[in-house]
Amino acid sequence: MSNPHFGRGGLRDYLYYQLNVGETLERSNGTPERGAIQKAPRLDTYEIGLIAATQVEADRFLGLVERAIHEHLPKPWRHRFTAYGLDQAWRPQRLFDEVHWLNNTPASPLLLEILVSLGRLVHIHLLENSCVKLQPGIRTYNWSSEADLVEFWKSLYLSRELCWFLELEWGSYFTWQPRVGCFATVNAGWGATPSAAVNALRTSADAINPSHPDNAILIIEGFINTTIGDCVEIVNALEGIYEFDFFTTGWVSSNYSGYGLKLLRFCPT
Repeated sequence: MSNPHFGRGGLRDYLYYQLNVGETLERSNGTPERGAIQKAPRLDTYEIGLIAATQVEADRFLGLVERAIHEHLPKPWRHRFTAYGLDQAWRPQRLFDEVHWLNNTPASPLLLEILVSLGRLVHIHLLENSCVKLQPGIRTYNWSSEADLVEFWKSLYLSRELCWFLELEWGSYFTWQPRVGCFATVNAGWGATPSAAVNALRTSADAINPSHPDNAILIIEGFINTTIGDCVEIVNALEGIYEFDFFTTGWVSSNYSGYGLKLLRFCPT
């Protein structure tokens, strides 16, 4: 991925230069949801397909994702989600920008061909203890639970919807591909304070993935009174813990309490 790259002191330097540390991130109109709506025309709407073996299963996953997002944003403007079951006789007329394969069984070679024909970017999600041969050009994830899967993607998409001051360069996110043989895992931590959130993430992340990641994304979640100083404290602490660099994004909401951290890492098997 290309810039912005806010690891190894980059975020701290950027914030000290551009903003006053300790400034509240609450938008001037008081609601991050309205801020997202006002800025929506700046970015295109991404079409996201939630694909499962049956329409019933795809609809169920769509409901989980929509409910999770609606808790913080009543109506997404930058993402449009569509449930599609492979048991349907019809096929989508246009490519999705990205598709998520949400079945618990590994994808067969034939299925991979179908998924690639449906979306420009393909994500395959496996629950714990599942195994699959990693394919080039496909992003593959291992999850300990379905709830963890939904929570991460809700958080990543909200970071784009609410367009906080920490934002990924989304063009590079969609074009980047992990090296062959890398799969993704996500660790999460929550705390009432920035330091507590960092400690919780460290406890979770230290249990797995000892190898150097091919790429990593950190998502910072917080209440609307989260300060820039809070984010500097979090990133500075994580830079002191981990040797690898990470890309940082985040979002704030009036319906959030404390500080949440999610760390996505693509690592060799």
